[in-house]
Amino acid sequence: MLVKQYEDSFCPKSEAQPREKPQSMVLDEINAWMTSKLPCVAGKREYRLGRYMISNASKATVPNILTEYLAKLPRNRAVACLMVFNNPAHYEGSSDVGQTFRFLADQMALISDVSSERLANGAALSKSVELRCPVTNQVTVFDDFECIAFCPQSADKRDRLYDPLMYAPYPCVNISSDTYAFSRFVADSAQTAWGKMVFEEKDLARVAKLLDVCVQRWQRIAKATIGNFIAITDTSLCPVHISNDEKHWIAAHKDPAFAEQIKEAHQHELPVVYARRIADRWLDFFAHDKSYQATGAARAGVLV
Repeated sequence: MLVKQYEDSFCPKSEAQPREKPQSMVLDEINAWMTSKLPCVAGKREYRLGRYMISNASKATVPNILTEYLAKLPRNRAVACLMVFNNPAHYEGSSDVGQTFRFLADQMALISDVSSERLANGAALSKSVELRCPVTNQVTVFDDFECIAFCPQSADKRDRLYDPLMYAPYPCVNISSDTYAFSRFVADSAQTAWGKMVFEEKDLARVAKLLDVCVQRWQRIAKATIGNFIAITDTSLCPVHISNDEKHWIAAHKDPAFAEQIKEAHQHELPVVYARRIADRWLDFFAHDKSYQATGAARAGVLV
């Protein structure tokens, strides 16, 4: 286990709290960052496809934003959602990571089954969503729609919770599902390759070959993303790397967790493990008419 030690008293503050920026300006800056600097390759892909829902948010509007996002998912109008909180007290340099994470946890209280204190200290804010699987066309429950906190202070090496993987230009909460995102990626790949959905293809060997290709492509996307993370991180302070067998990657946060007040190294599965597990479930469905369940396809990271 690796626990980073920092001065507990550190709290960067500006001399005077900045004025609140117009909502349109904040969204413009977020969109510019998504366009040119977002490290997540899969996220950038969804943004370019117009399926990344981005909304200004407040504590009062969070439930409505979630409802809108859930309505867009089955219509393929959204895959991920980013809630942006325009609060000057948590602009870059105006607070520390811990304070901003506690603020974000409080903003999400209306859609959480646990207290904001627990959310700020390692609890997960997960949503189970019943959707039609884009690959099998079967209605199933995706249980890994995770809400994750991001903030500008995460890129500050002086902060005791330094972790650029959790950086965004403004306090944000991202909502997405790895299982659903991969499912949509496979559906897109079938449309590109065949001009039809996977469940419309009757040749099982052809389906199996496509799934193999998609697992490997998703793995390359994940490796590229982690490479981007490494490039922006002082790994002597915050570990980020891929295991020698390329089955796992190491990061200084738990997954799933909404936010944390302690940085510890965790090992997480890469697509050659988790996407392969999902693909095998699809093959069981197509080959043996076995009921498809998305539930449980994602796995929590473990301490190392």
